[in-house]
Amino acid sequence: MHEIDILLAAFNGEKFIAEQLDSILSQTFKDFRIIIRDDGSNDNTPAIIEDYAGKYPDKIEVVHDDVVCRNPTKNFFQLMKHAKADYVMFCDQDDVWLNEKIERTLEAMKEAEKMNPGKPVLVFTGMNVTDEKLNVIHEFVPLDMNAKKHNSLVSMFEENFVNGCTEMINRSLYENIGDYDTLIVNHDWWTALYARACGVICYVPEAMMLYRQHEHNAIGYSDEGGVMFRLKEFVCKPFRKIRGAGIFFHELHERVVMFRDRYADKMMPDKLKQVDDFIGIFTGKRSKRLACFRRLDYSGHHSKIENLLYVLKILMY
Repeated sequence: MHEIDILLAAFNGEKFIAEQLDSILSQTFKDFRIIIRDDGSNDNTPAIIEDYAGKYPDKIEVVHDDVVCRNPTKNFFQLMKHAKADYVMFCDQDDVWLNEKIERTLEAMKEAEKMNPGKPVLVFTGMNVTDEKLNVIHEFVPLDMNAKKHNSLVSMFEENFVNGCTEMINRSLYENIGDYDTLIVNHDWWTALYARACGVICYVPEAMMLYRQHEHNAIGYSDEGGVMFRLKEFVCKPFRKIRGAGIFFHELHERVVMFRDRYADKMMPDKLKQVDDFIGIFTGKRSKRLACFRRLDYSGHHSKIENLLYVLKILMY
C-alpha cells in the first residue's frame, strides 16, 4: 500500500490531463498512487487515462463503476471510497504540480500530526494562478492565518479559503467525512469545515502548484478570495438583493443543520456551541436570531456594511 492516494476527478480533460499526470509522476516524493475516475467524458480523456495506466500500472489505478456523478464534488466523494492510504490529496485534471508539492505538504502533515495526535488534519498550500499556457497571471500572496476569519468555524460556513487542489487530508479525516449529499457544494469546502470543527487546519505558505485558468474550469479564480465557493456572497450584494435572501438562508440553514447532524459527536465543545448559535440565526423569534448573531461576534469578521446587511436579512428571513 502506498503512503498517499492522489484522487483525480476527470471529465473532458483531454487538453491538459497528460501534462498534469506528468507533473505528478515527476514528483520528488514517489510513494503514491494516482486513482483516476472519469465521469463520462465524451472526448479522448478515457483513452489518455488508460494509456497512462498501462504505462504506469504500479502508479495509476483507474476506477470503473456505474455511478453517474455529473459534478466534480460527487466525483471526488466517489473517489474517496477507493482510498486506502494514510493520506489523500485532491487533484484537478488541468493543473500542474511543482516538483516538491507532495514532499513539502507531507512534511507539514506529519509535523501537524505530531502536535495533534489522533485528530483529523488538513494541510493546504499556496498556488500561482496561470492562464491556459501557464503564464502566471496572479502571483501567490500568503494568507494571514492569524486573521480572525481564517480561524473561525462561523466564517468558514460563509467562505472557504482552502483550495481543494492544494489539500492533503489524513485518514482520520477522509474515513469519517461520510457520503456525498446534494447540500455539499464543494468537497474542499466540506473537508475544510470538518477539519476546522473536528480537528486542525495547517497552512504551508508557499506556491506548490500552477492553477490553470481556461474557459472550461469547473471552478474559477476570484480576485476577492481565490478559488472558493463564497457562501458570504450575498452580504456583498446591493440592498436590492436583500429581499432574495430567504432562499439563500433556507439552503444555508439546511446545510448547517446537516453538518451538525453528521458530526455533533465528533466536534469540539466550543465548535458545537458555535454551530448551535449559527443555527439559532435561522430559527425562533427575531430577538433570538439577533442574540445568536451577537454571540457569534460577526463584527470581527465583516465590515460594518456587511454586518448591517446581514442583520437586515436576518430580520426579513
